[in-house]
Amino acid sequence: MPDNADTALPPDPTAEFDAFYKAARDRLLLQTYALTGDLGAARSAVRDAYVVAWHHWRKLSRLDDPESSVRPHAWRHALRRATVRPWHKEKGLDADNRATLDALAALSTQQRRALLLTQLAAVSMQDMAREIGLPSDLAERELQTAATQFATQKNISTASIPMAFAALATAMTNVTWPRVTIIRRAGAARRRMHTVVGAGAVVAVLVASGAAVTDASGVRPTLDREPTAGPNGGSAAPGPEMVLPQTTLLPADVVRDTLVGDWEQGPTHDNSVGNGVNLPCQPAEADARYADPHGTAAWVRVFRNGPAGESPRKLTEVVEASRNPERARKTYHRLRGWVADCVTPGVRLVSTSASPGLADASAIFVLTEQHPALATYVVGVARTGLLTTAVALRTDVGPETANRPGIAKLLGEAVNRLCTLPDAGRCADKPAELEDLPPYAAGQVPAMLAPVDLPFVGEPDQPWMGTPPHEITNARTDIDVLGCVHPSLTGEYDGDRFRTDLVRTFVKVDSDLPAEFGLTQAVAALPTKAAGALLADFRSAINGCPERDASAGTEVRVLGADDEGDSSFTAWHLSTRLPGERTVEYSVAFLRSGSAVSQLVFVSAPGARMTDAQFVTLTRRSLERLPQLPPYAG
Repeated sequence: MPDNADTALPPDPTAEFDAFYKAARDRLLLQTYALTGDLGAARSAVRDAYVVAWHHWRKLSRLDDPESSVRPHAWRHALRRATVRPWHKEKGLDADNRATLDALAALSTQQRRALLLTQLAAVSMQDMAREIGLPSDLAERELQTAATQFATQKNISTASIPMAFAALATAMTNVTWPRVTIIRRAGAARRRMHTVVGAGAVVAVLVASGAAVTDASGVRPTLDREPTAGPNGGSAAPGPEMVLPQTTLLPADVVRDTLVGDWEQGPTHDNSVGNGVNLPCQPAEADARYADPHGTAAWVRVFRNGPAGESPRKLTEVVEASRNPERARKTYHRLRGWVADCVTPGVRLVSTSASPGLADASAIFVLTEQHPALATYVVGVARTGLLTTAVALRTDVGPETANRPGIAKLLGEAVNRLCTLPDAGRCADKPAELEDLPPYAAGQVPAMLAPVDLPFVGEPDQPWMGTPPHEITNARTDIDVLGCVHPSLTGEYDGDRFRTDLVRTFVKVDSDLPAEFGLTQAVAALPTKAAGALLADFRSAINGCPERDASAGTEVRVLGADDEGDSSFTAWHLSTRLPGERTVEYSVAFLRSGSAVSQLVFVSAPGARMTDAQFVTLTRRSLERLPQLPPYAG
């Protein structure tokens, strides 16, 4: 070989890994700390992620971006460590960084991940959607909601978000890292351990290969999930695996007999693949694949009325089996809570009902959305013994014509097929009678409105976003009504101090609407007699606005009122003339339920107006939620 021949030296995997460790560890730590708010958990998770990375470095080193494989491992393990205690703040954290962590804590985990992936990890929108397991349009909406809510709470522009995140690095100045040789030794030890365990597992599989139990379809309908935690933190002894045959699921002919259309049965699976989202409002998060992550069996069956991807009509049945009655009750309440407090942006709750004779517990919901297309969902949830089931219909009819009786009938049929099993409970009475109910608890403060309650106003692709509820102070003016003097829900009223006084504001995400646009709600508690007197004073104040200050040019029109014992409300529409021939329009309501009182103020804008009927409906929804405010305690 000639002396001057080009000879390419093989890459040194150790040097490559060492350089990767030094270059990316602080960046990954900042991302993971912002995700969890727990610096200790973040550091441990990043360290362990590098141990795993060295274990698999032969494969990872061939990737264009090894960091994209290490990051999910670090985030997943940091979240697992951080969730064992409340959102943690490091001692000595400065006020600005503390506010950043508070604003991040107010977001859902999915929203934090979307925001941090795009702002700190600098991934593309497509890669962000893939990593958080959402369709691109829904992932983009989650990102928009997260950015707006974070910027609102921090009182900064969305363009300043990266600087707020970068400032968190000051909290990491004292972090020390183990030497890279220690990381590599731990990774090598992990590789040796997995080799030994893997060999043992092969022997075990060969020995036990004839012992698997299958149902008539040849599929074993159980899930490989983590063991249930015992009372002392250890693993509880697993209960017997429940046999949940496919024959307990709804067949296509029953669906066709109940719902109009040529329904055909689609796939049936145990939900162990894909993103795990099968029901409307089901969170797209790792721990939400199953309502019972420690359950013993699960099935998902899909029916379609028309070709897949073309017809808007779809029916989904979900069944989960739990190990004991306590877990079954929790599974039912968790699944019901997903729908009752729907976190999918732009979805509105229309009605809530139940069938008292249907299983051990049941609920029927009607929800609707306008974007990306008009859709109505009718979702039924029920529990019988250790089994929880749901049937969800997606259709393109309006919510006022939603087929609640049909879904109640299908839910009863699903329950009756399950209640033949030994671990089932009560079956379904026939026919399934429906009773309207107040909405179930939703949001951080169940006595207040949630985004799922708000009507469609303005552009349908701009969902509502609510600020976190916080205490009312005298300095706040966002619940004032221009041109009117009325009682405030803070301090004292007639010698009685307000209790549980809270306020929150809802705005439209990423809109060009004026700053005054939005909906604000305040709630508080007084002694029952004082609450009634406050309602009377408020009515007098609003009705007297035009006469009290004629120069303000305020016109008042009553939209609706109701008085039923301790439950009352009045809703008004006000318009106030401003200099320069401007007019500000308000919809205002004051409501009372026992000792709880609430005020609503909606300021409209061109292109984003709430009709009188919508505002009265919203006021009634507020009145349904208000009794969940803790009663007055002097």
